Amino acid sequence: MSNDSIKILYVDETGMVTFLCPKCGDSRKQSVIKYRDHIGSVRMSCVCGYDSEVKLEFRKFFRKDTELEGLYYRTTPEGHWGKMIVINLSMVGCRFEMIRKDPLAVGEEINIQFTLDNPRSSIIRKKAVISEVEERSVGCKFCELPGYIDSELGFYLRKP
Repeated sequence: MSNDSIKILYVDETGMVTFLCPKCGDSRKQSVIKYRDHIGSVRMSCVCGYDSEVKLEFRKFFRKDTELEGLYYRTTPEGHWGKMIVINLSMVGCRFEMIRKDPLAVGEEINIQFTLDNPRSSIIRKKAVISEVEERSVGCKFCELPGYIDSELGFYLRKP
């Protein structure tokens, strides 16, 4: 099964997902809390016998799909930078595609800058820690003081 056909199931606050079988249309709620730390997709089976590969999404914050141009700056070696496209964004982090492959590593601290596609073309600058690297795709979490709310980013994420 290709990655393009893998459905994303969003896990609720109790650790449950609703699985809808693409073959027979049967729907059921199931606990998936045991997969909390699982990386990659999991296989769900329906009572009709159909197996489906799904990705479980345990996020607390909405993530918006985007295509925002920006730059990342590595802190070590200092001064090293690259171009990126932010492909999704939330209040606590983002995923971006590097234009050219760079040896970024999980746990590495970087600075990122990108421009929102809002009427003000707001420039967002964040310090972030890399949480995932897969080829040219990089997931990162923003480094913010506890309780800090970025109003510009929050307003942007509320708009469709």
